[in-house]
Amino acid sequence: MPGSDPADDVERGAQRKCFCACGKSKRDHPTDDNGAPTLCYKFRQQELWAITPILSPKVVIAMYTLMGCILLPLGIVMILENGSIVRTNDLRYDNLAQCDVGDFFESTKVCTVPFRVTKTIPSPSYLYYGLTNFYQNARTYAQSRSANQLMGQWPLSAAQLDTCEPILDDPDTGAPIPCGLTAWSYFNDSFTLCKDTACAQTLNTTTSGIAWKSDVTEKFLPGPTAPDGPWTEEANELITSEPFMVWMRLAAFKDFIKLAAIIREPIQPGEYYVRIVNNYPVGSFDGTKFLVISTVTWFGGKNNFLAISYTVTGSICFALALVFVIREMTRPRPAAYDEPELVRQRLEEIANESERADGLME
Repeated sequence: MPGSDPADDVERGAQRKCFCACGKSKRDHPTDDNGAPTLCYKFRQQELWAITPILSPKVVIAMYTLMGCILLPLGIVMILENGSIVRTNDLRYDNLAQCDVGDFFESTKVCTVPFRVTKTIPSPSYLYYGLTNFYQNARTYAQSRSANQLMGQWPLSAAQLDTCEPILDDPDTGAPIPCGLTAWSYFNDSFTLCKDTACAQTLNTTTSGIAWKSDVTEKFLPGPTAPDGPWTEEANELITSEPFMVWMRLAAFKDFIKLAAIIREPIQPGEYYVRIVNNYPVGSFDGTKFLVISTVTWFGGKNNFLAISYTVTGSICFALALVFVIREMTRPRPAAYDEPELVRQRLEEIANESERADGLME
């Protein structure tokens, strides 16, 4: 505007932006002593448009009925699906003399453990290893890693490597690759499923496809080797291996299972063997190691708790809806606007309370 103060122009521009943000034009707002609209009046006075639902009996009954219609059938379907899952018994092997590597690792032990399949396991099925009393959810353990290093980025600043504490410095090579407690506690037992004791015939298994796609393509990538960077071929091979990626996905509880391999052929009932290369000691933290084979459904592995929870919650919703229906049919509660007498009584109460408040102020 010709002849106007630039500071005033800036202020008016800010006011226009504020009015746009509030969704109103300047004409809809009160003005101050100088005739300028008050900034964001509706917002500052908490008078913005809002929904205040009235939970009438009909609305509450409809809500409970809708939740019951969703949860109860879902719970029943999950119970039926759980029944179709085939799962072997947990095969613990750390307590076997031929498999025990002691409280602390001294040397690798190779052992063969038999297990029995009593029901045909369709393909594909999944081999899991399990650990107990291992706290991957501890804060120090969970934070001890470098996401930048795992993505193969170089060079790295000290701040990007400090997160690896306490596994950070190596006296010979500097920061280890990969660094951090999570990587350095990697579960490195390996398994081979066999049809005979000598493992002359093995089941068709693969580790390809056991990790998340985002981990394979984005989060665990090879780094530059010498002379461009400090990575080695062995380090890159470890970081880009899918069993390592599965291990780096932290478990929420101290007892957990993780996917070890996918079995690509049906397993008929009979006696089978698993050859185990033992490198991982668990005695130092009073843990155990075990294996299990299982199929999965559209919602994952066997989960009776979730299925029962949905079923019970859906049943409770239907029961509450029925209670409210009976209550509404037998003793309906009229709304205030349907009873003029109730409205009149309430208005008199408000007027009396206002008079008493005025008397106290005087």
